[in-house]
Amino acid sequence: MKNNYDKNIFPKHKTHGQVSVMMGLQLISINGFDEVAGILELVAKLKISWTDENLQRLYASAYADISEALVPQNDVWLPPVTVYNSVESLKMVGDSSYHVRVIPGIGWIQWIPGVITKTSCSVDATYFPFDKQVCDITFTNWGYTESEMNLYSRDEVIDLSLFTQNEQWSLGESKVSNSSTGGLSFLTFSVTLERQPTWFLLNMVLPIILIGLLTGLVFLMPVDDGERVGYIITAFLTFAFFLDMISSNLPHTSNPMALVVYFLTVMVYLSSASTVVTILTLRIYDKSTEVPKWLKVVVAIILARYCCPKKQLSDEEMAGWAAPEKKEDVKPVILGPTENITYRLVGLALDILFFVLFILINLVCTIIFLVPLSTNGS
Repeated sequence: MKNNYDKNIFPKHKTHGQVSVMMGLQLISINGFDEVAGILELVAKLKISWTDENLQRLYASAYADISEALVPQNDVWLPPVTVYNSVESLKMVGDSSYHVRVIPGIGWIQWIPGVITKTSCSVDATYFPFDKQVCDITFTNWGYTESEMNLYSRDEVIDLSLFTQNEQWSLGESKVSNSSTGGLSFLTFSVTLERQPTWFLLNMVLPIILIGLLTGLVFLMPVDDGERVGYIITAFLTFAFFLDMISSNLPHTSNPMALVVYFLTVMVYLSSASTVVTILTLRIYDKSTEVPKWLKVVVAIILARYCCPKKQLSDEEMAGWAAPEKKEDVKPVILGPTENITYRLVGLALDILFFVLFILINLVCTIIFLVPLSTNGS
């Protein structure tokens, strides 16, 4: 270049003219997405082109026989394109080792800098692990007003010809939009990231649902084995562990909060209630006093004694802990609905009642949780 070209001079014949800078984004890869901090890291190439009228006027005749040339980027005027929503620093893209492609006759310049961006992204984890995140990479002409420089793009979507798929996130739709705020020109590239849910589904969601359904089975365990309390406390600690693990992988925000967190919180409360009920029913089995009449009526209703009269059996036989004795030529005696009801039978009736109750509650909570989750996933 000749010495009479000054890269510090605004590339217009008139300093108050507007330079139109065309930009395009070619996405290469998604390096990572930190949902907790809300930071998206991308590797991409920018395609930036503009017309330098000073270059065109000075070198149209001198370089008429040159169709195009590569020159170091520090030898020409460059638009101060900056990542506006960067979480690291607000500095101009590009590096001194880059070159620009120049057509002197018309003053056209193309600049293709590579960028590694870390931009802020608002995370909505409501439907985790079937969530979709929309993140923006916004560029602006730092130091120039919109009347001096305008950023625009001819593309409607991001160029994905060199894109390498990410193991955790797949790329959905994308769009390009420009806007102006406060006298500044902005160009925004938006990408929709869709989480790959298989790992989270197999290792988090399905185990949580199965353990929730197994919680009610504590009331079917034999009382004399002494394993009921240990079983239900283990289930409670399992839910607490999953709740801590999922919470550590999601943004620490209350609005919106992931449905799976609500579901786990309900499961923790249910397992806590199941623990209390289990301990109380164990105490009932050991009581030896007379059963109140009202409680006998309740037990008779639970055991369907009013519609299905029972034969004369021992307490152990009625509770299912011993086989009925076979006596030949002896007519069985039919009991009344509230006859021969002891606290051991009361405990058995309560076990049946709470088994059905907790299974139904878990099923209802699971359905309420899965329906919106699967709807969003579809």
